[in-house]
Amino acid sequence: MNRGNRKAPIFEDVQDRRRFLATAIQEKETYGVEILAGTEMGNHFHAIVTTPNGNLSEFMQQLEGQFARDFNRRHGYVGHVFQGRFGGVLIENDVHLVIALCYNFLNPVSARLVERPEDYKWGTYAATVGLAPRPDYLSIGWLLKLFPGASLKEAQRRLRLLMDEPRPVTAYLRQLEEGVDPVWVRQVVQSYIGEQLQMGMLPRVYRSALRLALSELCSPGMPAHIRAKAIYRARVEHGYTVAEIARELRLSPAAVSKAYRSHCKSLGK
Repeated sequence: MNRGNRKAPIFEDVQDRRRFLATAIQEKETYGVEILAGTEMGNHFHAIVTTPNGNLSEFMQQLEGQFARDFNRRHGYVGHVFQGRFGGVLIENDVHLVIALCYNFLNPVSARLVERPEDYKWGTYAATVGLAPRPDYLSIGWLLKLFPGASLKEAQRRLRLLMDEPRPVTAYLRQLEEGVDPVWVRQVVQSYIGEQLQMGMLPRVYRSALRLALSELCSPGMPAHIRAKAIYRARVEHGYTVAEIARELRLSPAAVSKAYRSHCKSLGK
């Protein structure tokens, strides 16, 4: 992903959006990149790609450089269009791919631009799940890997149902447990995902896809020392806001913040 310099818009109108996509398609062919998913927001974009030739940096440099030149020329601007080098995260397993898909597809919903991801015109969700024609540049063969044994149409339906879930990644893990050793599933969660959540490295929208309901984490009658730990977990591991936790515990936001700081101090943070 990348965003505009000083968080300025990188898409000022429909022509900018179409030009970015056209450039991505052109450079995709040049560098042999596969585009799995993408979303154009206002001042940033997200994309999930595979690079069989190991040339992600070259692809992104050419994509962003060419688009920036076209953008500045068209609007009469000078200077940097993007804030710096693109941000990249290596997807290491199917569960991580589902997390990335949630972040990509649900970004317009999180931003309150639409109520459902399929309603957002400048993303690939509708085409991916079969609700719109699939453009030639979009690869969706990965769906068959995500849902082994399913036909493409069935895999599209299952992804659509998954994205309708309040916690899509948890739902996907439940599906895995039906045909995969549950020990392996627990290892995935406890190693990569668990570590990332604990360290607070995932964006909040990633964490919200995985998180437990707030009522499962804390309740008004909890003892103070247990409550402080629950507040910490709700904030760090599951991405809930102080205001949300305060409402659940029937406390003031100041009291929640105090308990959170106290627990952080006990952990040496």
